[in-house]
Amino acid sequence: MERSLLLLMAVQLTTGFRGGIIAPILSLFIRRQGMSIGQVGLIGTASILGWLIFEPLSGVVADRVRKKWMIVFAIVGSTLIYAAYPLASRFEHFMVLYFLTSSVMSAYAISVKAMTAELLPRENRGKAYGRYLSVISFGGVVAPMVGGWVTENMGYSMPFYLASGMGLVTLSAVLLMRYDDKPLGAAAPTGGSVRELLTSTFMSIFLVRGMFIFNFMFTSNFLPIYLHESPRFQATETQIGAFQTLFRLATAGGQAVLGGVMDGLGSRKVMVGSVSLLGLSYLALTSGGGLPLLFVLGCVQGVLTAAADMSMMIHLMSVMPPGRTGMVMGLYSESENVGGLAANPALGFIYESMGGGASVLALGAVLLATSTASALMIKDAKERN
Repeated sequence: MERSLLLLMAVQLTTGFRGGIIAPILSLFIRRQGMSIGQVGLIGTASILGWLIFEPLSGVVADRVRKKWMIVFAIVGSTLIYAAYPLASRFEHFMVLYFLTSSVMSAYAISVKAMTAELLPRENRGKAYGRYLSVISFGGVVAPMVGGWVTENMGYSMPFYLASGMGLVTLSAVLLMRYDDKPLGAAAPTGGSVRELLTSTFMSIFLVRGMFIFNFMFTSNFLPIYLHESPRFQATETQIGAFQTLFRLATAGGQAVLGGVMDGLGSRKVMVGSVSLLGLSYLALTSGGGLPLLFVLGCVQGVLTAAADMSMMIHLMSVMPPGRTGMVMGLYSESENVGGLAANPALGFIYESMGGGASVLALGAVLLATSTASALMIKDAKERN
């Protein structure tokens, strides 16, 4: 299992790098093609639909087949799709590409999450998971800055071609993996039906996760545009890439130490505190301007996002039944999808009708509400196993 875990880390390193290359310029590229803010939101919704439809299915399939081959399918498919992005110029093109990307990558996301839960040691899981995340996060640390610099100097098409080519590197690491969780076509595992997974224990974390996903939707689809167009910042592509690099570097550093903290405190306290502070940080974003503030907030938000994201996943790992890792991760991801379906059009409407500052304030309010929900609904217990 150690070899497979190391190779899984290599897969996620390269996948994080290829995704990070296009992260700072994807929404800007769409915007340059003449799309309105409302259309950007709808395009993001098309991506969520792909996750919504296929992640639950991927979760069920992942419990029955070799997850390794699901990852291969996703990498090959995403490689072809990334290469098609520079050819897109119309609203319909981006809707289709976003939907296809998320549909294909649902197989990757569920398989990787399930394999991670199966391969991580049970003793001191928070510490092990934190170190695991910190390593794979470094794959995307420098990628946004690289993507921003490449865009400014070589054009908007080149980052997509680089991301496509990186798929070949990722594929080689997957093919070297020897871990097979069960023979192909094995009978479905026992221990946890869908009804049993929809109890209050799981529904509480699903609800909190669905609300928290507003944060990821905003940072992916609207924050680069806000930083680029706002008179407060007027950030260039390279500066936006630098902001995202600082964010990811702080995230990776936070992950390295926060897992051990959660083993001692339990996930609930970390969850409540980090989400509330993250909401306040977005409110601070509208109170001033300038690149120094932006970069400081990028570091702060990176640590807080790492704490919130890890605490939710560790809580889920502590309650999931054995043999149902795929289904649990599928339902967990489905809660993200439902939240994303609400987040993209809502934040896009607020941005277009009331301005970028109003959308930032709305996100801050949602995160504060998420913190309140986690305080009221997540049980205060130290992680087991």
